[in-house]
Amino acid sequence: MTQDNCFLLGKITKPYSFKGEVVLWMDVDDSEPYEDVDTLWLPQQSILVPYAVESLRRNKDRFVVRLADVNTEAAAKQLAGKDVWLPLAEMAPMEDGKFYFHEVQGWSAIDRSTGEAVATIVHVVDQGAYPMLEVEFGNGNQGFIPLPDHVKVDVKREEQQLILDLPEGLLDVYLSNDLDQDGDKGGEFGWNEED
Repeated sequence: MTQDNCFLLGKITKPYSFKGEVVLWMDVDDSEPYEDVDTLWLPQQSILVPYAVESLRRNKDRFVVRLADVNTEAAAKQLAGKDVWLPLAEMAPMEDGKFYFHEVQGWSAIDRSTGEAVATIVHVVDQGAYPMLEVEFGNGNQGFIPLPDHVKVDVKREEQQLILDLPEGLLDVYLSNDLDQDGDKGGEFGWNEED
C-alpha cells in the first residue's frame, strides 16, 4: 500500500500507557465514521504497513488505540509522531456541495453562467487564504481558479464536474489567443503588453 492509494487520517502523538497503547489524533472534521476502523496504515521506509486495531476509544479530543503486536511502552514510543493513513475506499462520503481535493483531479470545471466546460482540473492548491483549482484550458493554457468561501460550487460527482461562478474577466485572461507581431503569444498569460 502506498500513500497514493490512501488519505491522511491523523497522527499518533505519543504512548498512552506502559501496555503499548498510543494516542491518536484524527485530523478530520467528523471522526465518527472512523471510530470503527479495523486497520491503521503507518509509514515504514517507503511503504505503508498495516496495524490491526484491537481497540479504539475516545479520550477527550483524541483516541486511545491498542494495536496488535504493540504491547510495550518501548514499542509504542517507536510509533510516536507517525502519520496514520487509511485507504481511499474508507473515506467518509462528503456532504452536498463539498468535495475532497484529491477526488476532483481530471474533472471538468463548468462556467455556471454558460453551462459550458471551460477547463480540466489538474490539481487543487491548498495554500494561502483559500484553495485554488489548478486547471488546463481547452487552448492548452494553464491557470488557476480561486475558490474563496463566497464562491458557490456545485459538485456533480457522477458527471465528474464542478460548476463554478467564475470571477469576471478570468476566462479572458487565460483564453486569449492574440498573437504579437512576431507570431508569439504575448506576456505570461497570453496577452500583449500593449493591451
